[in-house]
Amino acid sequence: MFNKILVPVDIDYPRTSKAVFQNALELASLSGAEIRIISVMPDFSMPIVASFVTDDIKKEAREHFKKALDEFVEKNCTGGGPKVSHRVLVGKHYVEILKVADKWEADLIIVYHNHRRKINEAFSDTCARKIVKNANCSVLRLRNVLK
Repeated sequence: MFNKILVPVDIDYPRTSKAVFQNALELASLSGAEIRIISVMPDFSMPIVASFVTDDIKKEAREHFKKALDEFVEKNCTGGGPKVSHRVLVGKHYVEILKVADKWEADLIIVYHNHRRKINEAFSDTCARKIVKNANCSVLRLRNVLK
């Protein structure tokens, strides 16, 4: 079935991220797959933004983001079962998700999107659509995980 399941999460939405992870955990348990959780921090590449952001600020932001993901994983994704690893990536959400899926050789990407939310890129319809369209592996698109 699946050996490697990639699960992008947004740590600003821990309830939704936990629900997405729980779905991945159920699938991974069926086939003994390992799970890699990733969270993508937006970069500061826009020229108008980049000119105001120092390397120290970028480093501090990445450390804060990594700490938040570490805490999310510790709280929600430990306790036996499939092997779970996690990474912080920096860049455009769908681009980084697709790159890590190829590099890690994921069999499945589990994405969630909320078609009513415009703000959150990680869980947006646009990001999910681009992943579905461009992924070199299967993609499971979840909706309504919070009930």
